[in-house]
Amino acid sequence: MGEWPADLNIEVPEQVFVNDNIDASEIAARDEFNRNNPPIRGLSVPGDLRTIDLVKRPWRNNKGLWFELAENRVLSTHLAELAPGGNSVRHRHTTEAIIYIVKGRGYSICNYDGQPEERIEWEEGSLFSPPVWAWHQHFNADPDEPARYLAVQDTGLIRHMRFHQIERHPTQLKIGEGTDYVVDAVPARGDEVLADPGD
Repeated sequence: MGEWPADLNIEVPEQVFVNDNIDASEIAARDEFNRNNPPIRGLSVPGDLRTIDLVKRPWRNNKGLWFELAENRVLSTHLAELAPGGNSVRHRHTTEAIIYIVKGRGYSICNYDGQPEERIEWEEGSLFSPPVWAWHQHFNADPDEPARYLAVQDTGLIRHMRFHQIERHPTQLKIGEGTDYVVDAVPARGDEVLADPGD
C-alpha cells in the first residue's frame, strides 16, 4: 500500500525514522494488519460506514479497516471505532490527517512536546485535524455506544518519500512481542483530561 509503480525508477534513501524508536513504531503492526485484512478497493466503499464490520487493532486499542479507493497513490483512508467509554492509544505521525466523525461523540487531546494540551470536542458530523507530529489521543464520551471516525491521510506520499513514521507515546505501555502486541492505552494526563472544560 502507498507504493509507487516500480517502473518509475526513482532513487530514494532508506526509511528515515524521525525518532528511531522501533519499540514505539506502529508501522510493522499496521502493515501486518493490512496483509491479514486487505483494504477495501474500488471506487467506493460498499455499505454504510456507521455499520460496516471492522477488525480489532490491539496496538491502537480500537477496531479499524483501511480503504484504497480509485488506486490513489497519495491519499490513504481508514475507518476506526472506539469502544463505549474507550480511548485510542496516544500517538503521533508524520502524515497530515483530516478526521471526520461518522458517529458518536467525544473529544481528542492534542499537543506537541512541552506544549499545553488542547481538547477538541467532537460529535457526529465534526471535522478536525491533529497537527503533523503532534501527540494526540481520541476518547469516546458515550459509555453505551461506540464512536467511529474516518481518517484521510497523505500516507502514500510520505511513505514514498521514506518519511513515514507512527510513534506511540512513551506512556503507552507495549505488552507482547513483535507485531503481536496490545497496548495499555493510558489517557493523556490521566483523570484531569476526562472532566469537561466547564467543570
